[in-house]
This record gives sequence, C-alpha cells and structure tokens, in this order.
Amino acid sequence: MTTTLINVSNRLPVTVGETITKSSGGLVAALEGLSAEEYDLRWIGWPGGSMKDPGQKGEIERVLVREHGCTPVFLSDDEVAGHYEGISNSSIWPLLHYMPNYMRYDARWWDHYESVNQRFAEKVLESVKPGDLVWIHDYQLMLMPAMLHGLMPCLKIGFFLHTPFPSFETFRCHPKRRELVAGMLGADLIGFHTFGYMRHFRSTALRLLGAESEITRIRSEDGHTSVMGVFPIGINSGKFEEALDSQAFEKRRDEFHLANKGKQIVLSVERMDYTKGILHRLEAIEQFLEHFEDRDRIKFIFVSVPSREEVEEYKALREETESRVGRINGKYATLNSSP
Repeated sequence: MTTTLINVSNRLPVTVGETITKSSGGLVAALEGLSAEEYDLRWIGWPGGSMKDPGQKGEIERVLVREHGCTPVFLSDDEVAGHYEGISNSSIWPLLHYMPNYMRYDARWWDHYESVNQRFAEKVLESVKPGDLVWIHDYQLMLMPAMLHGLMPCLKIGFFLHTPFPSFETFRCHPKRRELVAGMLGADLIGFHTFGYMRHFRSTALRLLGAESEITRIRSEDGHTSVMGVFPIGINSGKFEEALDSQAFEKRRDEFHLANKGKQIVLSVERMDYTKGILHRLEAIEQFLEHFEDRDRIKFIFVSVPSREEVEEYKALREETESRVGRINGKYATLNSSP
C-alpha cells in the first residue's frame, strides 16, 4: 500500500496558461526521482497568473486534480505582489543569501505573506487524511508548518529549505525574524542542504526564541519537538544519461563542435539572479580578454534563464548584464567571431 505524500510549494509543477505545461523550476527537477510505486504523490500550490472568474477557477481545478494530481491555490495580483514578489523575493531571499543590502520590507507585504501561508494550510486540510505525509517546501512558506500544526497537531509535517540558512548575525536583520523561525519549528522534520545551514538555524532559534536543542532535536516554546536533518539534493542522473544517448543530442553536439572547431568553450548556466555572481563573472571575463591576445581561441557562452522579472532588482540585473555583454562583444569581437 502506497503512502500519500502531499507536496506543498509556492508553485505547482505545472503552469496554467492557454494550455497546461510542465514547470521548469529547480524544485520540480529535484523531486522528479520520487517513486510512484512508493508514494501516491499529490501537489498543492499556486498555478501562476491571476484568475478572477469563479467558473474558470473551478474548471481549471477539476482538470488539475483529475489529470495532474495538483490542487491549485489561486492568488490575486495583490497577493502575488506582496507574498511572492515582496516578502519572499525582495525581503527573505536576499537575507538567506547574505545580501542584506538588497533587502526591502513593507508591512503590507507581510500581511499578504501571512494570509497566503494561512490559505495554503487551510487548503491542505481540505484533502488530507490520517496517515498522510505533508512536505512543505522553501522560504515562501516558512510560516505554514506552525499554522498547519496548530490546525491539526497529529499531522506529520516535513519542511525543507532549498536555500542556505544564514548566520544569526545576518538573519536577525529581518523585522519578522522570530515569526519566521517559529513557523519552521511547527514541522516534525526540518531539512537543510548542509550541516552548516542546520547549525545556523539551531543557533538562531536559541537566540531568538530560547529553543533548546541537542544534536538533531529542537524543542519550541509550546513543547513541540522537531527533528532536524541534512539532506543534500542530487540530480536525476538517469535523465541526463538518457538524453546523452539520444540521436537529437548527438546531432546537436556535432553541429556545436563544427561551429566552434578549434575553440576552448567556457559554459555558464544559471538563473538570472544577483546571487549567482553574473556581473562579477563578466568583469572577470573582460579583464581576461584584455590580457589574452589569442582571443579567437576561446568562446564564453552564458545561458541565463529569466527569473522574477516583476522584481525591480532582477529587471536591473538583466539590463546591466545585457549592457555588459554588448560592451564586451563590441570591444573584442572580430570579423570571424565574438567572445
């Protein structure tokens, strides 16, 4: 008999537009390896966009549940702006990555962050059954574990943070630091990528909330005990091996080698995000080209996936990146190639 596992994340693994398509986020890729034989896997999250027609919402929900095992949480434009673009990506995200200079905070954003977390918790209660496991993902839903635990104390709840957790000295900069940590402590199992991140969380919980811990167990003020663990996420190697064996890959590889014959290729792939060091890398490339005379022998390829384009810092980053790439190519391109 399979166990029902309810994944809860800000975004569903599918995006609703004119058609329903698979999402391309890192969380979706990380969970592709979950076995359908071991788990009855279901998903709760935002389907993207903003829908106001109740009839349209009802039809989309029926299709998502029936064909994709997904239950949508529909968000308004204001909720997306406050919860996702505001607190999640303009406030919490930069702090988790040791970049407090990018952090912005607005009390109205926090109201949306709190209410959206509550709506997600209530959506889980609509379908969860005794014995089900609930796995909550990432910084957009840090309040939800405690909310869900308060609504249904017997429910088994996991929470995994897919980002770093910074030192106390950095995390304490957030105006709602206590609420965020207390929210995470509502989970029965709290997962991190590395021991260092777990250690920072333990220290922060102790200094902010007086939560005592020993090795991997931590006790919150209400007496609830959580287990902490380190679970680094790997990749689905089988998927890559399958792609490498395909004729489509071999054809594209041969075309690429022919187009870049005799060149040393330097490849960079990431989201368009200020935490990825894109501008620093471009500065290093420009300095390298300034001192490397045989420039035709090397080619730099950047693949930067657009991300969070509604957030001002991301808009500015994309504009500056495109400007610097243009400047470098304009300075060092020849009739035969560009760097």
